[in-house]
This record gives sequence, C-alpha cells and structure tokens, in this order.
Amino acid sequence: MICMLDSRIKDLIDGLDVKVKYSSELDVEGTYLASLNWIIINSNLSEVKQYEVLLHELGHAALQRGEIELYHATQTEHLKMEAEANTFMLKETLSEYVLDNSVDIRDINPVTFLEVQGLSLNLEPKLRKILKESI
Repeated sequence: MICMLDSRIKDLIDGLDVKVKYSSELDVEGTYLASLNWIIINSNLSEVKQYEVLLHELGHAALQRGEIELYHATQTEHLKMEAEANTFMLKETLSEYVLDNSVDIRDINPVTFLEVQGLSLNLEPKLRKILKESI
C-alpha cells in the first residue's frame, strides 16, 4: 500500500468515491474498473511507481467515468483517453512538486523533472506543453 499519499490525493479519492485496492496477481501496472469505481494497482511495483499509476488511474476515474465504453470502442479513443490520464498524472505530479519545493514553474527543466520523478522521458513533449500553459 502506498504510504506517500498527500491530503490532496486523499481528498480526490474521497471526492470521486473510488476504492483503491492492491493486488500482486495483476498482470498490468494498474486498472480502473468503472463499473465498480475501483482502482486496482499492482502491489509488486515500487512505491513510487504505484503512486504514478494511482495518479494515472485517478485521471481515468476523474475524467472518463461515464465514457468508459469509448475506451474500448476504437484504438483512437483508447489512445486519447490514455493521453488524458497521463496529462492528469503529470499535472498532479507537477503541482505536488511545486508545492513541496516552493519552486517557480518557469524554473523547471522538463527532462530533469521527469528524471527526478522517475517518469518516462517520452512524456517530455506533454510536460513542456503543460509547463507552457501554466506560465
């Protein structure tokens, strides 16, 4: 179980009334089951990775709760919804970083931020866009 949940994330979980569960039997990193309003996270992941996956799956719960049929409708919709969940995760991670470190968002180097957070450098273009929109 993740010990590093901050109050913002706990409030988001409570506000969405989503249940977060952990399983060592999961063959993916995590999943959002809209029909149950559950997020299941692979407990074999590192705590940092579990947190990243939780934020991603919360993105599905927050943004796509009533649209889950679209997730499976077409590959385009699937990719769009995954991108939206990644954007949600990045924004939450960025907000937490800025609050915890009292840093000006203009001073954040996207590559360094992703490396420090243990996130894929494939997210760099999306992060650059988020940073630009936040200024």
